Amino acid sequence: MINNSIFLQAANKILNYLGDTIESEDTEGVIDVDYGDGILNLKLDNKIYVINKHSAAKEIWLASPISGPHHFGLVENKWKSKNGTDLLELLSVELKINFSYK
Repeated sequence: MINNSIFLQAANKILNYLGDTIESEDTEGVIDVDYGDGILNLKLDNKIYVINKHSAAKEIWLASPISGPHHFGLVENKWKSKNGTDLLELLSVELKINFSYK
């Protein structure tokens, strides 16, 4: 298991990346991005996504109005659920945004 310092750095990096990328790629301005206190809220139409870091579990948690709740751990520099779902791939499909995170 990764240490807390590495987790927090990686979690903050992905949350910042998601917020920045969504704001820049959403050229029509249909997604309202609000990031603060380690919680990224995305609002579009009548849907709200909540993405946050859970330090105790060392996971990123996603509440999706489409696919439901997900927990993602850091595996080889990618955020993956236990069943192999990739956080960025899931959000790419649901939000129709192309993420190219490195």
